[in-house]
Amino acid sequence: MSQSYAPALAQPPDLARHLTDAQFAHRLHHLENISADVLRAVLCYGQRAVRHAAAQSLAQQADAEAIAATLEALRSCTPAARTAVARQLSAFDWEDAQPLWSLALADSDPQVRTAAIHALIEVDAPEALDLLAEQYPAVRSPRLRAAILEHWAERGGVAHLDLVHQALDDPAPQVCYAAATALLDLLAETALLTLAEAVLRREGAARAALLRGVFNATNYLGIQIAESDACNAVLDALEVALHDAESEVRRTAIWLAAWIAHPRAVSLLEAAYRAEPEPEVQAYMLYVAVNLNVPSAQTLLQEALESAQSAVRDQAVFFAQRKA
Repeated sequence: MSQSYAPALAQPPDLARHLTDAQFAHRLHHLENISADVLRAVLCYGQRAVRHAAAQSLAQQADAEAIAATLEALRSCTPAARTAVARQLSAFDWEDAQPLWSLALADSDPQVRTAAIHALIEVDAPEALDLLAEQYPAVRSPRLRAAILEHWAERGGVAHLDLVHQALDDPAPQVCYAAATALLDLLAETALLTLAEAVLRREGAARAALLRGVFNATNYLGIQIAESDACNAVLDALEVALHDAESEVRRTAIWLAAWIAHPRAVSLLEAAYRAEPEPEVQAYMLYVAVNLNVPSAQTLLQEALESAQSAVRDQAVFFAQRKA
């Protein structure tokens, strides 16, 4: 016998039939009529890709047997397996899955609870908004808190405005941003006074996030700040922000000042530009003023061409050459 055949004879008899975890998971996605009990066993003892595939298969079945198997998995499987099934709960009928939600949201493992909240955001039932409100105060992840606020805004969750208002004082800037946009989505221009007050009491990155949220949301919602009853309050907050100690706040505030079609906003922008201590920030302010076509843009541009600061002068030359 040739030596070249020896390795094949030496292999374990089942090696050729061995599947990788990825291959096994792929087959689970395409096999039909797998019993829910088998899927639960695979879920509890399989590796990550296999757990995910088994959880998806149970969710696709979503019948009484699948619910029973998922319930048992949430009671007895590993945290990783419980996390996998919790993330798929939105596929089940809302009423039928109530025991599953109760278990997953009360799980001792934070990853399981987080997965369940992500799934809850995907549910259209009005009761899901209320359940999210119950969970919100305990959510640790800023990203997830922001996602919940965005979901309420999309679904018109005015019943939970108290939590949206509280989020304006969240320590995480991304949550502050989400709260600002959500409040404008839900209340339109009537939210502006509240937001102006929030800008004044917050500092640093949180203040910048609120300003960015006001600028972006009033843009995509078509809210005219200059025509609102809260215009002066917004401009008061903007005046403070334009002279903030942190350059990022000033950079953010200049966009809102350039966007508001009001004479005082123009005056605030001009004053901030001329008082700006950092050349790079001053050049950025000029960039915003010209691009948003504020009434005094050409005056500022002419001043900048004579600036002693190279960053400002270079920005002005760029605009002058582009115009030519």
